[in-house]
Amino acid sequence: MMGKDLGISIEEKVHRIKAYLDETLTPEEEAEFRRWLSASVANRVLLDRIRDERILLNKIRFSLKNNKGKGWGNIQKKIRKRPNVFVRFMRYAAVLVAIVLVSVTVYQVVDYPKEDDDKLFVQEYPMPIKGGYKAYLELTTGERLVLDTLNKVIARVEGAMIKTENAGTVIIDGQKTDSVMEKSEYNRLVIPRGGEYKIVLADGSQVWINSQSVLEFPAYFVKGERRVRLKGEAYFEVSKDVEKPFIVEVENKEIRVLGTSFNVNDYDGKFVTTLVTGKVDVRVGDENYILDPSMQICVENGNAVLNKVNTNEFTAWKDGLFVFKKQKLQDVLDILSRWYDIVVFYQNADLKELHFTGTIERHNDIAEVVKFLEKTDMVNFTINGKTLVVSK
Repeated sequence: MMGKDLGISIEEKVHRIKAYLDETLTPEEEAEFRRWLSASVANRVLLDRIRDERILLNKIRFSLKNNKGKGWGNIQKKIRKRPNVFVRFMRYAAVLVAIVLVSVTVYQVVDYPKEDDDKLFVQEYPMPIKGGYKAYLELTTGERLVLDTLNKVIARVEGAMIKTENAGTVIIDGQKTDSVMEKSEYNRLVIPRGGEYKIVLADGSQVWINSQSVLEFPAYFVKGERRVRLKGEAYFEVSKDVEKPFIVEVENKEIRVLGTSFNVNDYDGKFVTTLVTGKVDVRVGDENYILDPSMQICVENGNAVLNKVNTNEFTAWKDGLFVFKKQKLQDVLDILSRWYDIVVFYQNADLKELHFTGTIERHNDIAEVVKFLEKTDMVNFTINGKTLVVSK
């Protein structure tokens, strides 16, 4: 536990901060890390120092990469005659660099001048808030696996292999034949607030799943159809199969396709499906709506409305961008609150009705995002822990 520093060495602190910066902590570990961070100014100073050193190291690596040219050529000439010596040297060099970096960090913190806490508290060390790859995989076997950028996950369910290969992607490998099973059992991919994940289904279809969402899927598809269930938001790229339509269930609604790409958003009682390519049949209750590319259906309070839209505004999130066009500030901040896992407080209710247009990088820290929003000169923001205060 990190809430208290009892028994925790400086090296352990460094490694835990590294795991945080690498975004490899589970949600539970991150919550505990935040408590540890808020317990001491020295802990926040250590975080800032390690982050700054990492930035410096990346700049050094970039410089070396872009200026290696002749120098690397000369090194290659020299090592061709004695490759084993070079390999051993590089191994020792890598270990030495790692030791030096950690040692420098430890030295700086241990040897950091002792100051009164009152003086240190004058400086602000805001906790960076940003989304990333976070998910839980709940299998029909009863297993619950944490998906992150650190651990490789391999599990078998009904003869199919479920595995993680690249950061942020889980793959279903091993589609069964139609003759084997008549009924599917559904696994669950749960994306918490502040998370996102991608899944490649058994038929090769790809699904990008947004924060605060759940996708229920079988390890294989049975006769006649490919069916999944969604709560929240996801972008689908469906592999074509004329004999097996792909069906997305969203409460009492169904989206039926053969091979196409589209976005489904179902938050807070508002259902929106946006078609990018192909054609889909959306069933809402007893009514069917056929969408062509760039068409969107919006269902709210039982009313369905069809519109032609710029699909990029509704799908850019999967490519790392937020695109807003004349959207109410409340809608903008609702989206940001899910991604950054924050609570929004408005000092004046009329601020919710302000409109905003702009494009924001999704993986920026929340502090950078609010600075961008403040450029409108219509609103101010204050970040207090995990709460965003909106004022005039």
